[in-house]
Amino acid sequence: MPDHTQRAAAPARPQVRYSEAGVAAFQLLQELDRSAALFDNAVSRGRLALLRVLATAGPMTMSDAARARHSSRQAVQRLTGALVEQGLVQLTPNPQHRRAPLLQLSAAGVAAWQALAQQEATRLNALARGLDAAEIRSVTRVLKALRQRSGGGGAGQRVRD
Repeated sequence: MPDHTQRAAAPARPQVRYSEAGVAAFQLLQELDRSAALFDNAVSRGRLALLRVLATAGPMTMSDAARARHSSRQAVQRLTGALVEQGLVQLTPNPQHRRAPLLQLSAAGVAAWQALAQQEATRLNALARGLDAAEIRSVTRVLKALRQRSGGGGAGQRVRD
């Protein structure tokens, strides 16, 4: 009969060493994850991004909007469908291409965009109060470098809705 009274030795704990910069990057990403909740809106981030593109660049085709968002045409098509259902975006005939209608903000879309943009500006201005703009730009450069090194959302890569 086997002796079960002896305990198996605990497996060796893996030794992981983080550099000081690696720890700081981890902490920064944790803070960003926690901060994302500050920007929960009635409109999803993808929809808000498409509204922003249309508000700043004006009417455009789905393909043009996809390029502007670094996204796929199919993703923009899904977002457009949802925004059309909400009455925020409308499809209008394109005089240059019969099969590629133009997306543009409806009157309700313009009003919604203005309200959302003002809400965003108020929140961001409050968050940035007392911080140095140069420091914020420095953190932005660091985040871009981390994103590029991780292979996430770099130039030419598609972004999820």
